[in-house]
Amino acid sequence: MKRNVLRWSIGGVLALGAVVLIAWIGGAFDNDDTASTDLPTIDSTVPVDSTPVETLPTPPKPDVVIPDELPTELVITDLVEGTGEAAQVGDTVVVHYVGVRSEDGVEFDNSYDRGTPFPVALGSGGVIQGWEDGLIGVKVGGQRQLDIPADLAYGDEGRGDIIRPGDALTFVVDVMAITPSGE
Repeated sequence: MKRNVLRWSIGGVLALGAVVLIAWIGGAFDNDDTASTDLPTIDSTVPVDSTPVETLPTPPKPDVVIPDELPTELVITDLVEGTGEAAQVGDTVVVHYVGVRSEDGVEFDNSYDRGTPFPVALGSGGVIQGWEDGLIGVKVGGQRQLDIPADLAYGDEGRGDIIRPGDALTFVVDVMAITPSGE
């Protein structure tokens, strides 16, 4: 009889220990004061492209047609329209791009050769103003040419070895994905 009581006692302690261990592993005893109800809700009616940036296919590098005259204001030309919701301030637009000097077509940068698209958080000030303004309204799958005057690019500073002070720039941008703000 004593053996059965001892077995049941040990079994009970082990069962209680297992429950405590499982609760601890599951986070029941975390000191985090954040309740799960504080997590943001996801609007399931808004489609979100969750493809990791690294796995997006790289489209063929486009040819850039330089403008006949140097731009004095931003010129936006949709080469391919794209589909879905148009990008707005606050959205992150993932793009491939090629950039050239508008004067002579000398290329200074492109993401196609690297095979890695570039994310742009619109309105964050992370890119030149010509991109901030020129990417508003793009759609996934779209291709847009931006002819950017110097004052909306690097102005009188220039950049690197190729972009000189006062250079207008031309970009062709392929829109790979758009993540709406708050997602």
